[in-house]
Amino acid sequence: MNISAAPIPRPPEDATAAAVARARVADGRVDLRALDLPTLAAWLEPHGKPDLRARIIWKHAWQKGVDDFAQVDGIPRELRAQLADIAVLSRLEPAGVFGSDDGTTKYLWRLADGSTIESVLIPDEDRPGPNPSRYTLCVSTQVGCAMGCTFCLTGDLGLKRNLSAAEIASQVLQVNALIRPARRVTNVVMMGMGEPLHNFDNVVTALRIMLDEDALNLSHRKVTVSTVGLVPRLVQLAHTLPVNIAISLNASTEAQRLQVMPITRKYPLDQLLQACRELPLPAGKRITFEYVMMEGFNASLDDAARVEALMTGMPAKVNLIPYNENPDRELRRPSDAQVKAFQDHLVRRGVQCSIRVSRGRDVSAACGQLGKAAELMARRLRPAAPTAPAGA
Repeated sequence: MNISAAPIPRPPEDATAAAVARARVADGRVDLRALDLPTLAAWLEPHGKPDLRARIIWKHAWQKGVDDFAQVDGIPRELRAQLADIAVLSRLEPAGVFGSDDGTTKYLWRLADGSTIESVLIPDEDRPGPNPSRYTLCVSTQVGCAMGCTFCLTGDLGLKRNLSAAEIASQVLQVNALIRPARRVTNVVMMGMGEPLHNFDNVVTALRIMLDEDALNLSHRKVTVSTVGLVPRLVQLAHTLPVNIAISLNASTEAQRLQVMPITRKYPLDQLLQACRELPLPAGKRITFEYVMMEGFNASLDDAARVEALMTGMPAKVNLIPYNENPDRELRRPSDAQVKAFQDHLVRRGVQCSIRVSRGRDVSAACGQLGKAAELMARRLRPAAPTAPAGA
């Protein structure tokens, strides 16, 4: 294992203390998978050789998938025993796996407090170009959600709690372990349960783990954070990490958006769009505007014309998402012809626009369907195979 000799920068003491506090589990130990590398090095200062030992633990945790300090080679036996008393390398407990007819797989995970979350793996194989296989993992960032968007089942749960950075990033680690050696997660979208920017600090730490070449080693071009539009946190994220940003738009006017997205009362549509126009985007990147299309509400050509106007003055693309119907809502999916006409209107006027093909609807894994049935599914789905260590 190659270990860099370069010094690891230390975060401010107050930031370290806050991160360590967030990483403490119920028994008082510190979950080292919930720390980024600089914080891990700072936490290891009292134990000697913090830079070297932080990198060794980091690589064992994220590249080898080790969860027992006795298996961490390269640090003294005494330190391994001490770490077992004061720290932990947590894992998610597999609660079930359900495969869709279209190849999508939904993973249920049971957390230490008994809560259940979901991740969705979406394969896209035999694509044209130099990278023919793409495996996108949709990850959760909260248990439930506080945003209350009327078309989304996750919001029915309310917010139970934030996920730790370890619980977020471990979804990628453990799905990788389940699908290897033939496949590997190539793309991550934070579009599962929860509003990512409502759990900002833990999400940023998880993103740093995902992007670190000595951890999960994902490209910033292949990691997307979706948000309903928490404007201050959106701006902060754009100044912190160069990941892709997706905005849940879902309406063509302020009044319309207020009907389905309560967050609009706090951050009006014009304020959100102005913030988007001013974001420091890396060269070549566009903001994705997700637009859930609902029959009789926001799917007309007049809506399309208004969306076109909203996109003025920013590098944007629109992703149309025909509503995924479910028995708990009276909302209806527009016809394929309506969706195509909406797309054609935008494309003819120079707005980049795509239609998202819904995946995993038969296992409630599609957009807007996660969360509400998690406990029921955890009881009825077949048990998942044990997750093997990532380096085994």
